[in-house]
Amino acid sequence: MAYSSGTPAYGVGAGNSVVVVDETADLADAANKIRLGKIFDNATSCSSENSVVMQYSIYDAMVERFAEYGGYLCSADEKLRLRQVMWPDGEHLSREVVGQPALKIAGLAGIQAPAGTAFLMVQGEAVGAADLFSGEKLSPVLTLWRYEKFEEAIGLVRDITRYSGYGHSCGIHTTNPAHVLELATRARVSRMLVRQTQVYGNSGNYDNGMPFALTLGCGTWGGNITSENVHWKHFINTTWVSMPIPPVVPDENVIFGAHWQKFGQ
Repeated sequence: MAYSSGTPAYGVGAGNSVVVVDETADLADAANKIRLGKIFDNATSCSSENSVVMQYSIYDAMVERFAEYGGYLCSADEKLRLRQVMWPDGEHLSREVVGQPALKIAGLAGIQAPAGTAFLMVQGEAVGAADLFSGEKLSPVLTLWRYEKFEEAIGLVRDITRYSGYGHSCGIHTTNPAHVLELATRARVSRMLVRQTQVYGNSGNYDNGMPFALTLGCGTWGGNITSENVHWKHFINTTWVSMPIPPVVPDENVIFGAHWQKFGQ
């Protein structure tokens, strides 16, 4: 709609933030930060954590940590009932659950969640229409996934965001710099937070150096003109004054030498 308005515009894409928790993470810290993002404004933010991808060895411990912070893990039957309430036509998210408290949503699905439940959790089974919980939910419902090798975690992040939230964001809780670099290199997202709450950090914060913004570009992955946080600089016209300077002519051999050696000129 923004691009078809007839005036200059910055269009942005949908969110569906996916967070990886590996075996080196501080589990209590990770669970608390993910919880904060999941319950903020009842998860109506585009940056709200929607899926958590956890290494097998720490999966059960993370679920226990989530429970300590108000998470309730639904059984397979409860997940089915929850899906019927959240997507009654099997496709579109019901307005009855958007931005509603976890206990209200649980009640609509006939789930007897304990008092103090702040968010619901379900186990992810498939990515895409076969399991709508892999998409953006706009409600305090968190989807949990397992992985064995880190390659699988990257694959899940890529697949989930390709289905919903392509180009938007992901995060990782780890103390392994190699995992940070590998995920950042291969995930198709415009912002990746490390050991942070997605919903607080994506839009910029005093402790992460990102520009403050409520409009988050998703790049060409999300069909957007920018992958940046859209803030004041994007609304300023800049005049570039160009004066003659001594020419700096690049050396063709430096630029193309390796290519020419391999393929010829």
